[in-house]
Amino acid sequence: MMEGSQTQTSYADSGHIMAVEFDRKIITYWWIMANFGLLMTMVGIILMPIWIPFGWLVHRKQYEHMSGALTDRSINMRIGWLFKKQQNIPLDKLTDVSIHEGPILSAFGVVRMQFETAGAAPFILTGVRNANEFRDLVLQQRDSLISTPQAPSPAESNDVLVEIRDILTKIESKLSEE
Repeated sequence: MMEGSQTQTSYADSGHIMAVEFDRKIITYWWIMANFGLLMTMVGIILMPIWIPFGWLVHRKQYEHMSGALTDRSINMRIGWLFKKQQNIPLDKLTDVSIHEGPILSAFGVVRMQFETAGAAPFILTGVRNANEFRDLVLQQRDSLISTPQAPSPAESNDVLVEIRDILTKIESKLSEE
């Protein structure tokens, strides 16, 4: 068990730069969109009296279990209450971050962010507070990570050179024996 304010940081969460903040307005957005979806079907219309109060609680729990952070190497998201999902998006694989504000989203005062990566399906976040600031910080961190490639330390380079020298010496001695 952890004591007091001490928290153990996992490898994926090391190098924390900024926490992702979500707007509580997404609870209302999710709830209305779910009810609208139920209105589209006969079964949904029958289920609406149950879903109207219960759905609000479900969406509130979903909101309470959302968290995310920008680290020096990735964007780490934890989403879900009953069905939990953790996704780490490596910044060096990130190709684009877009912000969508359609008429329905604007009516609720929320935005949708889409993170596109090389070789994977886009990751979508709805209701990010200060989305423009978060996007800019993510892109700055990605650019700084890409522009400064990690070079091996001099000690690692020396170790490799010593190993190559030893292998060449062994090869030379084998050849001289023949």
